[in-house]
Amino acid sequence: MALLTQFISFFVSPFGESTVCDDLNRFLTSHRIVNVEKRLIDGERGTGWLFLVEYGAETKQQNQNAPRIDYREVLNDQEYAAYEHLRQLRKTIAEQQGVPVYAVFTNEQLAGMVKKPPQTIKDILIINGVGEARVKQFGEAFLKACLELSPVK
Repeated sequence: MALLTQFISFFVSPFGESTVCDDLNRFLTSHRIVNVEKRLIDGERGTGWLFLVEYGAETKQQNQNAPRIDYREVLNDQEYAAYEHLRQLRKTIAEQQGVPVYAVFTNEQLAGMVKKPPQTIKDILIINGVGEARVKQFGEAFLKACLELSPVK
């Protein structure tokens, strides 16, 4: 699913107004977040955290034309069981992180991990739409799960 990716930044000073934190939290909960990077900076505006938020929005045309995939029909029984296991892991991680499940990995990306199980972190990076930030945050947990689910060869 293609997204129109956009960026916005927030500067949060420990000595500044708390409204910036409220604005950041409101933005994060009301948009489809792709990635968030934060850096401690000391600049003209003082010392504080700079948050760079990458977010996306589907166009109406994309949303209307995107077919829903029933992975029970696409995957065999063993693959579907592994897919469901990865979905549970994704749900647990998303709840712990306070992010939507698709911010961890999409259904399509999970199905890709099942169809061609990754053997290394680099294999996860090859999956369409997966970048360094996701791999850094979630890659180890999913690699471990995929290796546990893969039949011994």
